[in-house]
Amino acid sequence: MPYDPHADDPDATLPYSAEPAAADETADGKAAKTAGAATGRSGRRGGRFALDANTRRWLRWTVPLAAALLLGAAVGMAVAAAIHMPGVDSLTDFTPGLITELHDQHGEVYATFARQRRVLLDETEVPEVLRQALVAVEDSHFYQHGGVDLTAIVRAFVSNLRTGERGEGASTLTMQLARTLFLTRNKTWRRKIEEALLAVELEKRFSKQQILTLYMNLINVGHGNYGFAAAARYYFDKDVSQLTLPEAAMLAGIVQVPSRMSPYRRPDLVRERRNHVLRRMLEEGYVRRADYEAAVASPLGVVTQAPEVPLAPYFAEDLRKRLESTYGTDSVHDGGLQVWTTLDVSIQRAAEKALRDGVQRLDHRRGWRGAPADVGDAEPETYELDAWASQPLMSGRWAQGVVLEAGAATARVRIQDQVYELGRDGIEWTGRRRPSDLLSRGDVAWFRLEGPPAEEGEDDASADGTEAGEESGATAAVDPATLRIFLEQVPEIQGAAVVVESATGAVRAMVGGWDFERSKFNRVTQAKRQVGSAFKPFVYGAALEMGYTPADTIFDGPTGFIGADQKISYWPRNHSRRFTGIVTLRYALEHSINVPAVKLLDMIGVERAIDFARRCGIRSDLPPYPSLALGAAEISPIEMAAAYAAIANQGTWVEPYMIERVATADGRVLERHAPVTRTAIDPRVAYVLTHMLEGVVDRGSGIPVRDLPLDLAGKTGTTDDSTDAWFVGFSPRYTLLAWVGYDVKRTLGRGMTGTRAALPIWRQMAVAGLEDGWLREGETFTPPPGVSFTEVEYRTGQLPGAASAADVAGGVIREAFLAGTEPVQASDQRTALVFTLPWYQQRPFYIPKEGENMIDHVVEDDQLAKGGEGEQAPRPGGAG
Repeated sequence: MPYDPHADDPDATLPYSAEPAAADETADGKAAKTAGAATGRSGRRGGRFALDANTRRWLRWTVPLAAALLLGAAVGMAVAAAIHMPGVDSLTDFTPGLITELHDQHGEVYATFARQRRVLLDETEVPEVLRQALVAVEDSHFYQHGGVDLTAIVRAFVSNLRTGERGEGASTLTMQLARTLFLTRNKTWRRKIEEALLAVELEKRFSKQQILTLYMNLINVGHGNYGFAAAARYYFDKDVSQLTLPEAAMLAGIVQVPSRMSPYRRPDLVRERRNHVLRRMLEEGYVRRADYEAAVASPLGVVTQAPEVPLAPYFAEDLRKRLESTYGTDSVHDGGLQVWTTLDVSIQRAAEKALRDGVQRLDHRRGWRGAPADVGDAEPETYELDAWASQPLMSGRWAQGVVLEAGAATARVRIQDQVYELGRDGIEWTGRRRPSDLLSRGDVAWFRLEGPPAEEGEDDASADGTEAGEESGATAAVDPATLRIFLEQVPEIQGAAVVVESATGAVRAMVGGWDFERSKFNRVTQAKRQVGSAFKPFVYGAALEMGYTPADTIFDGPTGFIGADQKISYWPRNHSRRFTGIVTLRYALEHSINVPAVKLLDMIGVERAIDFARRCGIRSDLPPYPSLALGAAEISPIEMAAAYAAIANQGTWVEPYMIERVATADGRVLERHAPVTRTAIDPRVAYVLTHMLEGVVDRGSGIPVRDLPLDLAGKTGTTDDSTDAWFVGFSPRYTLLAWVGYDVKRTLGRGMTGTRAALPIWRQMAVAGLEDGWLREGETFTPPPGVSFTEVEYRTGQLPGAASAADVAGGVIREAFLAGTEPVQASDQRTALVFTLPWYQQRPFYIPKEGENMIDHVVEDDQLAKGGEGEQAPRPGGAG
């Protein structure tokens, strides 16, 4: 093998051929050869370096690319480390904020709590037309991309580069969902990167249908509606499955900018956007041209959104506080709790209307206080009230108006874009005949809107128009131009009403004030007011437990009570400022005579009366003084209602409650009501006391409800200076309470007793109950074993004597007694005649009971000293 002189050359990389020199080679030839060899060696090195240059050219592209990849990876790792990426896996168990619903006793929803109004759709419930509309306008490549649409990104980049603004985005539906779930709406590159990364993760873990359904349940669709199911109900009053093509297109269009896309405030903008969605659906092949053209030509068709008048707002607010304290704010406002309550909608509506009407009537009696505001230097013809934006012109509603002019016969009033004439019939309650005596140009006042007068043959409205207005407003819209107006003012007087089912403790209705929007203070549960004579049944009940009977007598005359200083420190007065003399306990309770109640409390001991009240459920402080008999204690209406319910329930007290059960959104029961009860009174005592309170209705201060065709019992209550007025009464099934007064104590007015101020409200509730069926005609109280009935003279409490004596003594009544305590003495002519004498002439014939205070108190008032007639069944404004 020929020798290769370069075999060991470490620089040699490729083999080459070398021929050996010839023997006769000349020096020149050799020199030439040597030169050639050198040249060849040099050529080999040159060839080797040329190859390396190619390699460098190749590396010039690959090395930067590799460096870019490494740098990108490093940057990505740095960004990922810098950006807190939420875990997408947590969405497997994710539940969006749901609405907590309050159900009435029949299962109907009457109130909700939620930060966002939302109704969830299942994957199978997404309507095809809505899916197509959304995909067409928001993400036409939804089913082709993996979370990020590169085509859309390039298009947006070019568009934004051309305009110099960041106006067009490239967010897919998946990216929008990621932003809704995890991010903010700030337009930053950081957020875009986060959106893209999260979108890819979402696409990896969830199907397209799951992503689309979640999107449809979470997205804001305007006016506080989140999700398309809630939006369909709000805008079209229908289920999402019933949406038409133009309706679905409108909802899909709102998603772009829900704060601006309001079909109520900007219908033209919404219609333009809807038609754009329809055009995109046509371009994507989702609709035919004929359907597209018909949809474009159709109106928006949204339902009118009159401000809702919430039902039972005080009831619902009390429940909200209770639920939040038990389950937390987040669970109540996002957890979708299902709460079944004791509310009866029919009873609640009756209570709300009765209280509003009653308080309004009382306020009218106080007279017109003047216009609450004026427009100042502005022109009334052009002045715009902020309240007009949320005050629909509907029959039965109130609205603020601006007075344009006021004359002797009429006044012209502008309300929104309507001008109405206020006649004399619209100011009748004020006692003035001329509108100009009440109003001036530029005044701002409240007006009640009523529909046009009823045609001949139609039912007329009530005298004050209230009832007709409520019905009109509730049934059909009326052309605003045909409405009539009546001057009104917001009452300063407040009130409360509550209805409790006596046997169960279920609160069926609760009205804590005249208007929840003006005052959220719940006077049923939060206010404590002096109860006046409404406390007397607890005194008489305690006396019955000690063996007294309704027929026992006591003396009604000027009496002084000795204090700790051994001086007369207290002397009760009767509301009528008169004394009766000898009275039975029944008569004294029925006519709400004060002195006998205080004397009876003194005879039995104040602690016994307090104990009786405590057992009936009164928890408020009860001062151990003689004035307790007259209701000096401050007690909440709910306590009073529960205590009277214990009497109605034959002595069994049941704690009032409002929640039947609470369940999670998926039906898991969290709590169920368990009754809390106790035997408070002997059933026989409870019935006899009930029978005495029936007499209050039959002959005493409760006479205004005597005509109602069922057994009723109750007691009025009036405090000093008529600052509080009460009526607490019950049927065999329900206990109803009405209270009126000022929040800051002041008189309701002269003669504003429980009979005149509170009882009309109670009566209106009861009449509605008979009409609606929750009070039943013919219901009676059932006596328990151990109660007997005996006929006695009403005034003397004795067994009937001669017919003439019975007539003089006020007739004969059927009295209830605990068996064995019936009277044995019969009346005679002489006894009957004693009861006809003035109180001071009866005194010598009266034998005081054991422990009865007969300390004469010197009365300076001649009317008190000389008055002789007893307190009779009251005329309107009688004693409470």
